[in-house]
Amino acid sequence: MTENILKAKSILNVVLNSYSQVFFSKSKLLAAFLVVISFFDYGAGLGGIIAVAIANILAWTLGYNKNFLQSGLYGFNALLVGLGTGFFYQPSIELYFLIAIAAVLCFFLTIVFQGVLGKYGLPFLSIPFLITIWTISLSGNSLTVLNISERSIFIYNELYAIGGLKSVSFYNLLEKSISSPFVKTYFHSLAAIFFQHHLLAGIIIALGLLIYSRITFILSILGYSVAFLFYKFVGIEFNTLNYTFIGFNYILTAIALGGYYLLPNRVSYGWIILLLPAVVLIAIGTQQIFLLFRIAPYSFPFNMVVLMFLYALKLREKRPKYLLETPVQLGKPEQNLYLHSGNIKRFPSAFPISASLPFYGEWKVSQAHNGEHTHQGAWKNALDFIIVDANDTQFKNSGDFAENYFCFGKAILAPFDGMVIEAINNIHDNKIGDINTRENWGNTVIIKYNDFLYAKLSHLKYHSIDVKKGDQVKQGQVVGRCGNSGRSPYPHLHFQFQATPYIGSSTIDYPFSNFLLKEKNRYQLKTFENPLKDALIANPIKNQILQKALHFIPGQQIIGFVEIESENKKWKKIAGKFAWVVETDIYNTTYIRSKADNGKAYLYNNGNLHYFTNYNGQKNTALYWFFTTLYKVPLGFLPNSEISDSIPLNLMFNGILKYLQDFIAPIFLFLKVDYELTLKETSDILSSGDVTMNVLITKRIGRRKAKKYHCKVIVNDQKAIEISIFTNNAKIKIQCINELE
Repeated sequence: MTENILKAKSILNVVLNSYSQVFFSKSKLLAAFLVVISFFDYGAGLGGIIAVAIANILAWTLGYNKNFLQSGLYGFNALLVGLGTGFFYQPSIELYFLIAIAAVLCFFLTIVFQGVLGKYGLPFLSIPFLITIWTISLSGNSLTVLNISERSIFIYNELYAIGGLKSVSFYNLLEKSISSPFVKTYFHSLAAIFFQHHLLAGIIIALGLLIYSRITFILSILGYSVAFLFYKFVGIEFNTLNYTFIGFNYILTAIALGGYYLLPNRVSYGWIILLLPAVVLIAIGTQQIFLLFRIAPYSFPFNMVVLMFLYALKLREKRPKYLLETPVQLGKPEQNLYLHSGNIKRFPSAFPISASLPFYGEWKVSQAHNGEHTHQGAWKNALDFIIVDANDTQFKNSGDFAENYFCFGKAILAPFDGMVIEAINNIHDNKIGDINTRENWGNTVIIKYNDFLYAKLSHLKYHSIDVKKGDQVKQGQVVGRCGNSGRSPYPHLHFQFQATPYIGSSTIDYPFSNFLLKEKNRYQLKTFENPLKDALIANPIKNQILQKALHFIPGQQIIGFVEIESENKKWKKIAGKFAWVVETDIYNTTYIRSKADNGKAYLYNNGNLHYFTNYNGQKNTALYWFFTTLYKVPLGFLPNSEISDSIPLNLMFNGILKYLQDFIAPIFLFLKVDYELTLKETSDILSSGDVTMNVLITKRIGRRKAKKYHCKVIVNDQKAIEISIFTNNAKIKIQCINELE
């Protein structure tokens, strides 16, 4: 019985997702709205459901990707074909047989275009629908058994058939209440997406969009408004949209580019404003051409502009900071935006390679980017490093000899895995104060990561280089010793990233993935940043206890229990035992899943840092608080070090505030969740053999601190993790007591 229920739910999800995919969504509520309005014209509604069923049955029986099937990707083009064909012809057995054949054709076109466009990382959008509906339209004169529908002409007759005089009266009330042609045409344009002429259909779709996603709703208005203003500006009669199926092109273009395929922000909104006039011109122009063949352009302008723009973005050599394609598609613009805002400093898309500092211990930046001496022009993005003592002096005794300098002879490391493409080792070190301008860079090692990223380490010690050209090196491997060769008046390390393999190559701005910055005897972890002049920085030191405890392997079972000290029922309901399992999805992303409620905490571990990246499921569970407390943990650290981050706000805010934030999220975030982790002093850590960390999670509304969660984490060498969370009215203790292999 349970198995049959699960199968029924799965089938229902496939059908509903086929409807919501028209708006790039997986919302079941939005899908329910769309199913209802599709039957405002019963011929169209029945045609749509038949086409969806046939397309998805084909995908299932022929063994196509189950995830695409579940998401509705194989069904939504067939749905549009069924709706369109069912709308244009009078219901009959012959009509629905034609729809069945058309659904088969549309399905195979979907597979073809998924394969062709997928090679370029592009979506197939509604191209299969266009080809199929055009084929049917061009065959219309020969389909003599079919009769053209007159239902859209006699709207009141259809309304009376649906609900009698009450339906007609209600529709009249709507027509009178909405006197603005601008608003009416907006609703009619929305209704046209599902081949409906009813004003009520557009209102219901708008309501569904508003409930599903505030950003999508705003984008639908933005796209329509820009097109409306352009029509007025160039003198095109806008009322024609009430009688054609092209108005929805502007709405769908805005939704697709403003919030789905691109991360929603001010820049994506700006591009919508720039691109919509082009969509209008294509819509008007193609309409004239298609009239010659007695067919409509339908969604052709939307497809053309969206695919053109997305393809053009993929050909960029450099990705701008704000015009970014959605890296992980969560199916809702707000979730995409909030996840990105929380992870932008963790995984900058422009810096996919993790590069570490090229030395052991604590060094000082003596010259940073745009330096005052030599780091200028083509070499402005270089760094010079030295070692200083507690008095900020870089040498002992008088400093007359290279050996007096603390950095001289210290090990220099490879910043990433790669191949040595240059190793100069035969240039003598200078006397202090002298420089060698003829052999400017001195002894140098250049390491290649790929054809676009190289690291150069210069002024190394004479005959200290331990690698040769062609050697493969690993990140952290010693490649030489700090020296005083070349244009170097005193011992130091010159380091730069570059895009070409030559000794004199210009620099590029590429940050280190993570390093510790020392300020007032405390260390703060910095990620994907460039250190500034006079900064004291160090590589984190790996901690074996943390490495073992936070190394989650697929198949691993984790059990534990939760204790609650509170009278609040909200907290009491999470008390008791729990069981989790570590799994991976089809994208090879690791996550921890709660067996009880199926909540999932997605994670990433790069060997230096443990990150939780996203959470799906019920909040206020043991796994949810495990996720938030261990949101970002360095696997290497120095005593008394700190780390800060931001948790995506949708994971901790709910209600009216979150609802209001959604409307303006692409422009401004007034809600924020700060995450701060502190590792205790060495004595505290070593005295028990455990690693102890304090975590502070702060929810902010503007500049005001709305709520704080104080957390304490203890990790021992048995891979057991104990978390204590303190709020105003509760203490929550979560203990992972065992791992079953």
